[in-house]
Amino acid sequence: MLKSKYTLTLLGAATLGLAACGGGDDNNNGGTTPTPTPTPTSAPTAGVCDESFVTCNGTTAVLDGTINKDFILESGFQWVLGGLVKVGNGNVVITSDAEAADVKAAGVTLTVPAGTSVLAEQDGILLVTRGSKLMAAGTASAPITFSSVDDGFDGTTEWGGLVIQGFAPQYGQGNNGICTGGSATFCNVEGEGGPSIARFGGDDPADNSGVLTWVRLAEGGIGVAANNEVNGLTLQGVGHGTTVEYIQVHGNQDDAVEWFGGTVNAKYLLLTNTNDDDIDFDEGYMGNIQYALIVKNQTLADPLGNDPRGIEANSSDDEYTPQTRATIANVTIVGGPQTADPNPLEPGMRLRGSVNVDIYNTAVIGWAGNCVRIDDSDTDGDDVADDFSVVNLTNVIGDCDGGFYRGSRVADTQAGSGAQTFTLSESFAINETVGQLGAATAIAATDNGSGFAFDATDYIGAVAPGTARADAWWNALALPGTVPASVR
Repeated sequence: MLKSKYTLTLLGAATLGLAACGGGDDNNNGGTTPTPTPTPTSAPTAGVCDESFVTCNGTTAVLDGTINKDFILESGFQWVLGGLVKVGNGNVVITSDAEAADVKAAGVTLTVPAGTSVLAEQDGILLVTRGSKLMAAGTASAPITFSSVDDGFDGTTEWGGLVIQGFAPQYGQGNNGICTGGSATFCNVEGEGGPSIARFGGDDPADNSGVLTWVRLAEGGIGVAANNEVNGLTLQGVGHGTTVEYIQVHGNQDDAVEWFGGTVNAKYLLLTNTNDDDIDFDEGYMGNIQYALIVKNQTLADPLGNDPRGIEANSSDDEYTPQTRATIANVTIVGGPQTADPNPLEPGMRLRGSVNVDIYNTAVIGWAGNCVRIDDSDTDGDDVADDFSVVNLTNVIGDCDGGFYRGSRVADTQAGSGAQTFTLSESFAINETVGQLGAATAIAATDNGSGFAFDATDYIGAVAPGTARADAWWNALALPGTVPASVR
């Protein structure tokens, strides 16, 4: 049962900290049990509780409002998101280059130390506004965890999520968005998440919003309006100066990770029990993604009103955005009961809206519909495609009840790709020889100015064949009990 706003005794705060890290379950992933937020052995720094955005009750520290100075979540506290917590004030309307420079100069940094557990109330959202940074550098032995205030990690819509905004480019619907063209150092996009989330965007592909590594986000995705929910990790105009690696999003009601424009690359994504799309990018995103394990809920039959897909790239028809371009490699997408009836036609990947995407060494399994659906754009509403996606598949295989493709639209190139029968090991590596390539595949990155280089892999999927579960890259990252022992 979700707890309301509360006042906690010291004992209660310590108990919450342990529950948030341990979840009341054994670690069924076979990896390292996350380190709980330490119980203080001495009084924490008194000045922390004097900040306008912090309310303390013993060692429970509730964040609310705007963090307007560089700030560290000290380990002596149990930290709680009491509502919308903004880092900086960069989500305001900017009307000149001078104002954009002022926002950047006034940016602040929120530091979340390795091993920290942050709990969130029902309306809790952490928003890192443009010009400011989040430094959340967890480690394999001490990941950082964001979850709701109740025990365990089996819920959904129990808080909002993490939203990061930047000054990187964004391109709007139909190639006519307010960030399309021009030379200003800013634009003011009202992003998904409601008016309080508000504005992002600029012209700096290398913009730096900080570091996000070894971070888990669980049980989020509150709705703020019709078709407007908070993703587990929302990246709005985030630049490639930002680091995003080793991220788990679990049990989110809306998308797990969604890019709205921007150029930030990502590696090592563990996306589990997502009710909508797991990887979703649009609005002129230009970037690269390597190593993602996507596992849909293996027991939930209904998608809770969403259209669950593993990857959804770009939008369609009047929302087409031809600037959207990405390269993806080494993804394993595993369907479950929610990808069967009542949504038998939902594909594992839907690639549409004049998107340009190259996908390498990727596997889709367990969809009642098709593995891949590709669509072009009808920009004038006459039911005839007139702006076309460019989709290239290299070593992409699928084992889906509806077949590999939906309809007659196939990839523009499809080397070593198509329907295959295969199974997965406990580490989610492909068991059969079809998962092993004869030589490492050279993967050309999308040139977004970052110099990103893909690892050349000689296998298909997120995990190398023969890897034991305990040795899989995702194992130390996974929250207790969130990855099933096997799926098929």
